[in-house]
Amino acid sequence: MFTFLQMLSSNILTQPAYFIGIMVFIGLLAMKKPFHEALAGFIKTAVGFFILTIGSGGLTSTFKPIIDALGTKFQMEAAVVDTYFLMGQMYGDTGLFSIEGAVVWTMFAFAVSIAVNFILVILNKWTRCRTLYVTGHTLQGYTTLMMWLVYLVCPAARNMGFTILFGALCGVWAAVGSNITVEATQNLTGGAGFAIGHQEMLGIWFTDKIAGFFGKPEDSVENIQLPGFLSIFKDNVVSTAILMTIFFGGLMLVIGEPAMREIDSTFTATTLFIVYIITKCIYFSVYMYILLAGVRMFVAELMKAFEGISQKLIKGSMPAVDCAVAFNYAHPNVPLIGFIFGFFGQIIAIAGLLIFKSPLFLVPGFVPLFFDNATIAIYANKRGGKNAAILCSILNGLFQVLISFVMIMFVKGVGGYSLSAWPAFFDNNTFFAGLMVVIHFVGPYGGAMIAIIALLALNQLYYRKHKAVYYNHIKEN
Repeated sequence: MFTFLQMLSSNILTQPAYFIGIMVFIGLLAMKKPFHEALAGFIKTAVGFFILTIGSGGLTSTFKPIIDALGTKFQMEAAVVDTYFLMGQMYGDTGLFSIEGAVVWTMFAFAVSIAVNFILVILNKWTRCRTLYVTGHTLQGYTTLMMWLVYLVCPAARNMGFTILFGALCGVWAAVGSNITVEATQNLTGGAGFAIGHQEMLGIWFTDKIAGFFGKPEDSVENIQLPGFLSIFKDNVVSTAILMTIFFGGLMLVIGEPAMREIDSTFTATTLFIVYIITKCIYFSVYMYILLAGVRMFVAELMKAFEGISQKLIKGSMPAVDCAVAFNYAHPNVPLIGFIFGFFGQIIAIAGLLIFKSPLFLVPGFVPLFFDNATIAIYANKRGGKNAAILCSILNGLFQVLISFVMIMFVKGVGGYSLSAWPAFFDNNTFFAGLMVVIHFVGPYGGAMIAIIALLALNQLYYRKHKAVYYNHIKEN
């Protein structure tokens, strides 16, 4: 029996594709779906995850020669302000797979986070948690990413016991974090009956509180006329290719052709330097597209099982959905304003780091640059008009780069590990960044327990402040 369990663990449970696939398979069967549908869900989940690993491997192989050349010539490192670049590193050979047991531990943490979120909402009469976090891809992403980052800064956390506790913490954060977006989102949507379950939940709450100080809501972004060509930046493929060409293309020009030829064996003698640069930068977009295609495939099946179970078990709860849903309740100019001025804020911060001779060069990444800043701009515009949308986006862009710098240097300083990126969404830059520091200095169990108790207590205070309207969504439904 022990040999069988050992074989099962080493061949199935340590493979994220199979582990998540089994979760989906069981979830679909629990919903009384036919066996063939559950099997199809398992296959699509596994295939999607394997596609993700191909994309992550491609990003790493494209990125590495540039970083090596930069370090050789200027004694400088580079990293990307982007979630999926870091995910690529996490699922690479030097990520989770280099820590014995870490792959299966992080998958268990994800499973625990789902269960805890469900339990807190079921017990909402006492917990006051109204929102069910149905964006499974985000929950899976930040649970596994942050679990891995905690492993790097606190080796004492590398065990199943703490992993379960951390999964519970992520489940508490999913419930409490999405819960504090309800009132701001109801105001934005006119009472549409959903919350936001993403990685800028604290950012939404904070923006909703401060945006009114910067301007008036009637002075809206929709009054600004933007050039038509800016619409191309709504396309992830185009935006990634352009951003990577500007920044990594510029880096390769500074590094020079001889250094790149010496480092990168794929740079053949017959290839022109300019063609090499363009090809490299476009490949960033290619592998990002592959990675996201894999994510979309396995997440579609995960969401199907997750939402189906939630509808059967937790009636009357409010769904916490992807931040992109909020885009439907704002003028099309608002997300673009968030992207443009968030980018402007990032450039200011990057320039500042270069002026002060930072040992780390940071490159903007599309995902947090667009989605984080666009979401914050939407909520800022609702409360404080265009001035608030512009100022909040600039400040968040600055914040994204500066916290990325601090946390990448922190992980290297205390864990001796060089991150290729930082997942620079607002919640990761505040709650999870602070949590990593606390866990490193206080210890894994003490740090996690402090966070869980504090979150549940703060949620009770939030309920008391909004008691009169807290359960209005049930009456409306």
